[in-house]
Amino acid sequence: MKKHLFSKLEFYITNVCNLTCEGCNRFNNYSFAGWQRWADYEADYAKWAEHVDVDRIVILGGEPLLNPDILDWVYGINRIFKRNVQILSNGTRLNNVKGLYKALQTNGNWIGISWHNPNTIDEFEAEVHKFLHGKITKIEKDDPRNEYGADVAWVDENKVIIPLWIQYDFYDSAIGRDATGRFTLHNSRPEVAHNSCGFRRHKNYHMIKGKLYKCGPAALFPEFDQQHGFDISDADRAILNSYRPLSPYEYAERGQEFLDTIDEQLTMCKFCPESLDYKNRLFAVTKNQARKQYTLEPVV
Repeated sequence: MKKHLFSKLEFYITNVCNLTCEGCNRFNNYSFAGWQRWADYEADYAKWAEHVDVDRIVILGGEPLLNPDILDWVYGINRIFKRNVQILSNGTRLNNVKGLYKALQTNGNWIGISWHNPNTIDEFEAEVHKFLHGKITKIEKDDPRNEYGADVAWVDENKVIIPLWIQYDFYDSAIGRDATGRFTLHNSRPEVAHNSCGFRRHKNYHMIKGKLYKCGPAALFPEFDQQHGFDISDADRAILNSYRPLSPYEYAERGQEFLDTIDEQLTMCKFCPESLDYKNRLFAVTKNQARKQYTLEPVV
């Protein structure tokens, strides 16, 4: 069978994040536990490589640099898929991962920073200068060398580059709280919510725990419900748990049908907002300093 080509796949490896970005669309601003070991899913992804090719691979979370196995994920994906890897990070752990610089020197791997507080970019630039080696060149947004379209980037004498995008406008998350403080979900028209969905629009297909998902929420709703318990009806909980991702071991049986319909709406799309109302929300802050001044101090 001919391999299916994805222009992009997002490997989601942790629910854990050290920031509280209001409106996080993967719900990592809450106390969402759980991270994945590379060794637990290596065989699954080796099987996937028999069925799919990928032009661009992104590792994200949560904050992927908080996953103790982050370098195993990078090198493992390099080896299995024969592709470089982008790590999508919030930037706060840049100097806290031993061996990260070497990983970014290898196989064309790179790290992109989604920065959530425009008032603290100078602080991050200081961290960049600690991380990079030798002569460091700052690349502004309109510079022809800014191949990633970042708001700013830095590159050192070894060609290790760190692009940064400023992102502090977030839209409403699928998860909110009701009058009693319990977690709840939207009750949208599925076709309207799906039509406006950012995951659908950008084809943000997710690999999570060795399986392929249409989007992040399809995988994360049940897991979040297990940890926190949504205030929803039994009927809605049945819908929430109804999605069946694709395993590489059942690719021959249902892979083509799954891929042919991956962009179609799901019944659980009702749980997401009907429109993407971007707002300048609370600046990201560390979870142990919620509602206080943001700092780059590591969270322990």
